Amino acid sequence: MSVRSPSFPRRRVALGLAFLGLVFRGPPASFGQPVPPPPERILENALVVGIAMGIPGISAAIGVADTLLWTGTAGYDDLSRRTPLHAGSRFGIGSITKTFVARVILQLADEGKVSLDRPATEYVDLPILRRIPNAGTATLRQLLNHQSGVPTWEFQRDWIPRGRGREMELGRIWGKTETLEYCTEDLLPATGAPGERYSYSNTNYTLLGLVIEAVTGNDAAVEIRRRILEPLGLRDTFLESFEPVPGGYVHHYHYATPAFETAAGVHRGFPEVRPYLVESTAANLSPEWTAGGMVSSARDLVRWARALRDGELVSAAMHEEAFRYYPPAAGANPRSQYLQGIARTVDFYDGRTVYGHSGGTLGFTAYLYWFEDDGTIVSLLANVGGMHSGLAPSPVSLFFREVWLGAVMRYLAARKGP
Repeated sequence: MSVRSPSFPRRRVALGLAFLGLVFRGPPASFGQPVPPPPERILENALVVGIAMGIPGISAAIGVADTLLWTGTAGYDDLSRRTPLHAGSRFGIGSITKTFVARVILQLADEGKVSLDRPATEYVDLPILRRIPNAGTATLRQLLNHQSGVPTWEFQRDWIPRGRGREMELGRIWGKTETLEYCTEDLLPATGAPGERYSYSNTNYTLLGLVIEAVTGNDAAVEIRRRILEPLGLRDTFLESFEPVPGGYVHHYHYATPAFETAAGVHRGFPEVRPYLVESTAANLSPEWTAGGMVSSARDLVRWARALRDGELVSAAMHEEAFRYYPPAAGANPRSQYLQGIARTVDFYDGRTVYGHSGGTLGFTAYLYWFEDDGTIVSLLANVGGMHSGLAPSPVSLFFREVWLGAVMRYLAARKGP
C-alpha cells in the first residue's frame, strides 16, 4: 500500500462536522409554527454525521434506570456488499473485556477462592511468569487497577506487526500465554514498583485470565459465560476465538495511516477499501484474549453496565471494593481514577463525571459509560480501529466526544419537554 499525504482523515472529519451544523439546525422557517422533529431524530441525525465522517458502521444504545431506552445503527456491516447493521450486530469491544474479567475475579474473592492481596503466582505456576517484571510481587488488586508495574505486551515493537500487522498469521489462534513472551525482563523493564504509579497494561489482564483458569479449572470463556453472560441474558456477547460465536460478528476495518504502516505494516490480506482504510476482517481477536478479545452488541453492553452500576453478581462489600480508589504513591491523577476494572473520570462531558471503560483493537472502537449523577448509560460501537494509527483523536473518538454525547444530552432533554 502506498503512503499518501495524511489529509484524508481530516477531510472526512471536516465534512462530518460541517454536516453536523445542518442536521441539528432543525426544520427551515415556514409560514406558521414549524412542527419540531421527534427526539429520536436527534440521535438518527447524529449517527449520519458519524458516517459522513468516514466511520463504516456504528451501533449505539442508551439506558435509563432499568430500561433500554433506545438503540440505533447507521452505516454498514460490510462496506463492499452494503450489508446494513442491526441492533444485535456484534462488534469487538476491546478493553471493555476487562470489566468482565474483573467481575469474575471479584466473585472469586467473594467466594474466598482468591485474595486480592496476593500475587498471581500464588495461583498460577508457569515458568514464564518468573521472567516478567513484578509478576511475582504485584497483588491481584494491583493487576486490577493497573498499579502493578508489569509492562504491557501490547506496544512491544516486535509484537505489533505480529499481532496486528504485516507479520500476522491469518487464521491462527494465539495461545493464551504467547503474548507474555513479549514482556519479559530482557525485552521490557518494569514501569515502576507495585503500587508506585498507574500504568495501563494489557499484561495485567492476561495474568488475571490465567488466575481464573487456574483457580476454577475451567476456560476463562466458560467462567465468564457461567457467571455473567447467562445470568444476565447477554446473548450477543462472546470471548472470540475461545468459544463459538454463532452467526459471527461484523466486518471490520482499520485506519492504515503512515504511522500504522511504520509501527505495524498492512498485512497483504487486508485489502484497501478507501484511502487510509483497509479491511481487517481476515484477522481474529485471539491475541487479545482476556485483555480485550470479547465481542458484544450495544444493547448487551447497556445491560452489562446496569449490572456493574448496581452491584449485581457480587456482594455489597465487593461492590464497594470494585469502586474504591487506591491512589498510587506517585503521579495520582485527580481527574481520572482507575478502580478495580473500571474507570471514573471527572468532567468527562459538560462538567459531568462518568464511570466506564473504552476499548480499541484491530478493527474496532468501543465506548461504555454511565453518568454518576443520574446513572444514564451510553454505549457506542464502531467497526473501525485506530490502534497504532497516530490519529489523536481518531475520527471515532472525535465523533463520540464532539457529536454523540451532545446529541444524547439533547435527546434526553427533548424527551423531558419544556
